[in-house]
Amino acid sequence: MKSFFKAAVSGLLWLTFSAAAFADTLYFTSQKENVEQGGQFTAYLASNPSQELYTYCVDYLNDISITSPPSGYPVNVTDLANSSMVALNTRYGQTPASGTGGFSTNTVVVPPSIGTAQDRYAMAAWLITQYNFGSGVTRADDQIQNAIWTLLDTNNETFTSNGGIGTYVTQAETWINGEISAGTLAAFENHVVIYSSTSIPGTPDPGRWCVGDQEMIGFVPEPSSIALLGGALLALGAFRKRIKVG
Repeated sequence: MKSFFKAAVSGLLWLTFSAAAFADTLYFTSQKENVEQGGQFTAYLASNPSQELYTYCVDYLNDISITSPPSGYPVNVTDLANSSMVALNTRYGQTPASGTGGFSTNTVVVPPSIGTAQDRYAMAAWLITQYNFGSGVTRADDQIQNAIWTLLDTNNETFTSNGGIGTYVTQAETWINGEISAGTLAAFENHVVIYSSTSIPGTPDPGRWCVGDQEMIGFVPEPSSIALLGGALLALGAFRKRIKVG
């Protein structure tokens, strides 16, 4: 992982309960790095407005606007490691790997071996760790963003404005196969969260691909506690776990 990512997320205090998913409101404060109209955004959750989050666009079908003061929308925050919650809450969680109503193969860019939505979200998260914003957005960063959108494409779009997409898709596939072989994929997924519009659950494909607001992804490298989310939630305990991502 590039040093920028490590610096951006160090010391993150993550408030959660049930280790699966929770509802909140996500507010965007800036677009730190504009990568093909996606890239990196700063944001915060209503439950913890003092904690700045770094979020990344994985949803090319929808847009967000940065306003002052920030405007937000209700989201479900889902742990990528929890497959049932991914299927319930996320935009692409119920999308078949292939066939009618499934992910696009984009000719030779995405091989048929690339599988479930959960795997594709994991590959997208890994690709985000390959960004290098040390000297601004580069052509490689543009290729990475387009590879992310290609992995989660359901509309036979072609994201080829900067070339190189197949290279990064192949790298992501190589990475996830290695994680599966080593039995460490779940450890990585435990540090990835998806911010999905609360209007998505209950909407079947293909409607859920474009209903609601922008879907974003982020990292939780150091889950620090299970704590109160507002005055009505019961404190369930606390723990601290360190893990190196990327």
